[in-house]
Amino acid sequence: MRTAQLAQIQLSAMADHKASILMGAAFVIFTITVSQARGGAAPLPLLILGGAAFFSAICAVLAVLPITRKRKPTGQPNILFFGTFSRMEEEEFIDEVTRRLETEDGFYRTMARDIYQAGCVLQNKKYRMLSYAYKIFLIGLVASCTAYVIEYLV
Repeated sequence: MRTAQLAQIQLSAMADHKASILMGAAFVIFTITVSQARGGAAPLPLLILGGAAFFSAICAVLAVLPITRKRKPTGQPNILFFGTFSRMEEEEFIDEVTRRLETEDGFYRTMARDIYQAGCVLQNKKYRMLSYAYKIFLIGLVASCTAYVIEYLV
């Protein structure tokens, strides 16, 4: 259980780091595109790359953006998730954790729920949005290079 939980934490940190790198690169490209466009007519390949960088950055931001809206809990809430226990009084939290962890079965169920929910967030939010961000960026690079080659040959 500990190994699985540590792997989840590392995967989440890696996704955040990748999103941060992509956001930085995309914002630099977008800033260059905007400064070139302000000075006059920017070349089409640069506009394509700047647009792709902008939309890629949006997806990367969405990958790391915390969800703050209240959702209706489905099943038993994850007592180890800060979004759950931060709405509780301290003593209520301690009592609930103690109750759930007093048996070996309760301990494993609580840990399994935490690992499962963290994995769902990784798969359904972070990695999905990060995948979109990289694909948009890659499509923009290819389209920009294609436009440059066409512009150069014509």
